[in-house]
Amino acid sequence: MKIQRTFRLSLFVAAALFLGNVLNATVSTSRFNESYPAVVCPPSLSGLSTAISLSSPKTTVRKTGTSSIQAREIGIRRFSVASESAIIGSGVVTPVVWQVRTGTWAGAVPCSGPITSQWFVGAAADVTSKGSLSIVNSGLGKALVDVIVYNETGEQAPRTIAIRANAYTNIALSLLAPGSRAIAIKVVPRSGRINAFLLDERGRGLQALGGDLVNSTSEPTQQVQIPAIPQLTASRDSAAHILRLLVPGEVDARITAEIRSTDGTFSPVGIDGKVIAHGRVIEIPLDINTDAPLFALVLASDQPILGSVFSKTLSQGKRDFIWSTSAQMLKPFTLATTGLSPQLVFTGKQIKIELEITSMAGKSKKVTIQASDFATYQVPDSTRSVTFKKVSQETAGAALITSKSGYGYIPLTPGSELTKSSIPASNIRVLNP
Repeated sequence: MKIQRTFRLSLFVAAALFLGNVLNATVSTSRFNESYPAVVCPPSLSGLSTAISLSSPKTTVRKTGTSSIQAREIGIRRFSVASESAIIGSGVVTPVVWQVRTGTWAGAVPCSGPITSQWFVGAAADVTSKGSLSIVNSGLGKALVDVIVYNETGEQAPRTIAIRANAYTNIALSLLAPGSRAIAIKVVPRSGRINAFLLDERGRGLQALGGDLVNSTSEPTQQVQIPAIPQLTASRDSAAHILRLLVPGEVDARITAEIRSTDGTFSPVGIDGKVIAHGRVIEIPLDINTDAPLFALVLASDQPILGSVFSKTLSQGKRDFIWSTSAQMLKPFTLATTGLSPQLVFTGKQIKIELEITSMAGKSKKVTIQASDFATYQVPDSTRSVTFKKVSQETAGAALITSKSGYGYIPLTPGSELTKSSIPASNIRVLNP
């Protein structure tokens, strides 16, 4: 009898524990909402023509500078912006902005989601500078942003900038770092939904010296890959390419370099083993002995670094320049290319990439790119999007775009990535404590 009582008690306790766990699991069950945040495009400043490439006319858009936050369907696949900045709900697709000062220069940049920080390695703030830093707050509240500038002498005092809701501010580079020939900028938001865009435009008196949009880069790393550097000068020029470097840490960096092109792989003269002083912007002329029209530069360092390459261009007697910035490792995503027809450039030890090319008529074809060290692919005209389906490891990429007004460069990086947020579960105890 005593044994039966003990057995029943044990069975009751086990059942109670089981039911308690089941009920607890039921109460704590979480649901999640997955979505792609809307991306932000640079503002169209005075005198510039701005066109945004999209893949679908059903893409939604709203603009800064208005009291309304209601997005509407665009209805076309290439959207022209006369002023302000566009906020686009493009989902998995990354829109591309093509900005032009007609007959003078052109530049490109992908629209991107809100950032936690941004680095720009490029531009000048000396007497030739007509460039600016645009900071967009696409959020519904006031934003505070810290802007930190580095130049040839070191880190400058940071500036804190306030931006009202759903608006942007534009700051001349000559005010951020007066007289600086070589600069790098870090943008760190304290609050708000922030994106920054850097325009490097130069002139001497009435003479235009060219311009470009400088793409932002990720945090400093010990390996920097710059996939696409064009050889666009009419003749050999010792200053045709200039490597700009910044070691933002507290220790000098020792670097090695490798050039990759269709001509092969080699180390550029004067860079291998060079020690780069920390805390200030350093420039090194690149002596590149190759007849290839394009090449990639891969830097390795014992300290985290940032880098980009300034290249002179000459087309139809008109001087211009382009900034080739570093690119993150390539991952699957879709790039909108309506009206652009870019040349894709890849670098990696063993490159194998599967592309899906979608035409304006909606027809798709698959393309496989396979090579060692360096590869290119020309996107056909009348292509509305390119999807990177499968990507080999340790591969980076960039796109070069041309027009009568000039050249543009973008790293092949998704503008918006899938985010997950929890959906609050209703609980009657909220109403009846």
